[in-house]
Amino acid sequence: MSGDQLALHEIRQGSDDETVGEFPPSSSASQYDTLKSRDRPYDGLDDTAYATAVHLGGAHVARDEGDKVDSPPSPPDPPKGVRLALLLLTLLLVEVLVGLDNTIVATSTATIANDFQRLTDVGWYGSAYLLTCVAFQPLAGRGFAYFSQKWMFLVCLAVFDLGCLVAAVAPSSSVLIVGRALQGLGYAGLFIGILAIASNTLPIRMQAVVTALMNVSYGTGTVLGPLIGGALTSNLTWRWCFYVLLIGGGFALALGIWLLNPPPIPQELTVKQRLKRMDWGGAFILLGAMVCLLIALQQGGISRPWSSSTVIGLLVGFVGLMCAFFALQTWLGEKASISMRLLTRDRSLACTSFVNLMCGASYYAILYYLPIWFQTVQGATPVQAGINLLPLIALNMFCGIVAGWTVSRFGVFHPAMAFGLAFTAIGAGLLATMDASTPTAQWAGYGVVVGSGMGALYMMSFLASQMLAEPADRSKASSLVCFFQILGGTIWVSVANAIYANTFKRGIGKIPGVDVQAVLDSGVDRFREVVAPEHLDAVVAVAVTALFDVFTSCAVLAAAGCVSVAGIRWVRIEETTDKKGAREKRVDDVEG
Repeated sequence: MSGDQLALHEIRQGSDDETVGEFPPSSSASQYDTLKSRDRPYDGLDDTAYATAVHLGGAHVARDEGDKVDSPPSPPDPPKGVRLALLLLTLLLVEVLVGLDNTIVATSTATIANDFQRLTDVGWYGSAYLLTCVAFQPLAGRGFAYFSQKWMFLVCLAVFDLGCLVAAVAPSSSVLIVGRALQGLGYAGLFIGILAIASNTLPIRMQAVVTALMNVSYGTGTVLGPLIGGALTSNLTWRWCFYVLLIGGGFALALGIWLLNPPPIPQELTVKQRLKRMDWGGAFILLGAMVCLLIALQQGGISRPWSSSTVIGLLVGFVGLMCAFFALQTWLGEKASISMRLLTRDRSLACTSFVNLMCGASYYAILYYLPIWFQTVQGATPVQAGINLLPLIALNMFCGIVAGWTVSRFGVFHPAMAFGLAFTAIGAGLLATMDASTPTAQWAGYGVVVGSGMGALYMMSFLASQMLAEPADRSKASSLVCFFQILGGTIWVSVANAIYANTFKRGIGKIPGVDVQAVLDSGVDRFREVVAPEHLDAVVAVAVTALFDVFTSCAVLAAAGCVSVAGIRWVRIEETTDKKGAREKRVDDVEG
């Protein structure tokens, strides 16, 4: 999260005789207010984004004259020098691991399914991870508000490592799916935890660049996944894909125990009270909704017709449970996992959330299906497909860093956000035009275009949420856009899979002499082994058509997000100097 956007001086500095009813006591804004009102000598506090700790609701307590408020312990000094560098590397290592996890398994799913003789479980190897990730991310956010951020992060990392271990030693397909679900559960907390700890611990001036580096790290892990996964699966065993993640996660866990030391969050509730305020109901309703959707999308048009009562019932269940989830969040008010107040009453944050929904949907779908294009259309191996992604990843990294620097330097996020969405839409449209005859220079150029857009866009909504929200709401705003990005990715990767599978199945069903089920069961990297040479070109043409539909849908989503940028008010960060010569950041509206 971008601490450059923080206007710490905007947080009202209360006094002992002032009533402060709008800041939840567990929010960092209220902590800062309390610390300043008690004249605590926390000189290092202004150098961190201490006011943006992840907060998803808490008790509102008024502080009147005569009330006794226990002063919290002084926050530790921000890390500097070697310790700061090691802390940053630890957080970025975790980003690399989760990016690696998203793609390293994709190269080995066919081998895993063959070993367990459970081809029908292939879809669940990825879905189980996404299910628990999206369902428990809001709950994890509340955990970071109510409990020690250091230990919450370490517990989530330990759960992720446990999932890697379970998957690595799994004796059956069902146990492997459990391991993948545990990995997703751990990542739900790691995603929000990295943002929380970075914004609470690292100096404000580093925040925009740090968010860009997080994007770069995730992209690095994503592109290394097929390379490492393909090499391990071919030369050792698919189990080493999970052992590599376990080794990296264990190393990050050890570094985290030593290096993580975010400012403490004062609490006025007992552990039992905090556990009761966790939104358990919302998490399980969301989990049920995602299960309904993913099963419907995996079965619809493949094993069951879309008109079947089962598929229709699952889709109706998804809609009903999502309505129930948002109704529950509205009823819970400020205690909710998702701030419906910000979503329904702040046009700019609502549009920013929609932008991040479109960002997550298009970003993850392109990242998942471009390697499939290389494997199905060009006949590339998983390792070669990973190498072919390098132009996209290189520009993703470069433009991510440049976008973060421009926000820090010029104080506005709108140009980078609009650029990212526009180039993602254009790039996805160009990808949709590719076929088996597309030369290397052309598809590499298309990758450069879409990579530039994705890199500039990926973290922009998080930065925007900090600039748009009031100081007391910034942590809620970041959690809101975080939720919608994961939700968009989870839903649209599954929708894209349904689009691809249905179009592919219909197309090959029209080719005489082709065994449809054999092709579907073979997977993207082996269908050439079961298709007769005289039918291969026709099957590849069907794959091109199916991928055209996928990339076109991504272009439409990014374009819709680009239109939504017009609904976000223009703000600018202005750097000022106070009477003592200290610099601070202030967010000003540009609109009249």
